[in-house]
Amino acid sequence: MNDGLLVAARAALVGGLLALAGCAGSEPVRYYVLSAVPVAVQTGPGGAVGQDTAVGVGPVELPEYLDRPQIVTRTSRNELSMADFDRWAESLKDNTLRVLAENLAALLPSQRVTVYPWKRATPVDYQVTVQVSRFDRLENGESVLAARWRVLDGGGRELLSRMSTYRETPAGPDYAATVAAMNQNLEAFSRDVALRIGALSTGSGR
Repeated sequence: MNDGLLVAARAALVGGLLALAGCAGSEPVRYYVLSAVPVAVQTGPGGAVGQDTAVGVGPVELPEYLDRPQIVTRTSRNELSMADFDRWAESLKDNTLRVLAENLAALLPSQRVTVYPWKRATPVDYQVTVQVSRFDRLENGESVLAARWRVLDGGGRELLSRMSTYRETPAGPDYAATVAAMNQNLEAFSRDVALRIGALSTGSGR
């Protein structure tokens, strides 16, 4: 091997070692999911709803800037920051839809809760649609959930429409604490929806 080739080989080896060292020293990516109401705290505000009451959940709509792998922090009114190493393990929209449905199944309680889209032949007594405008964190870690939601009857007639906002201060400064706070906001929202469906099923209010 001539001197030129030897120098090139050594340079390639050093470059490879540096690349490996860089990879080994990089921060690992952490993945998070929202979760349903724990069994231990399942208290049904919509207990008047029968187990055979069919509830359809969805569609749930999120702004595109939220439905991304990175967890979003609102640093000012018009500025956002994306976490490099703290990400959602699945689509936030899909995760929110699934957890909302699981929460309602536990809180109502109903054995017939289905998620959008469902087959046309599947009848529902109530349908919950949600348009999320905010589901992000502030720089201090606080979670904010804001959503306009409606309850429709089986024929698509609107029974009620609400705009709700929830705020939760996390127990710590890290993203894990923020996700736990987001989970609490989604749980509070689920309880409000279950309460309204329970009231509608008994004719006690809108």
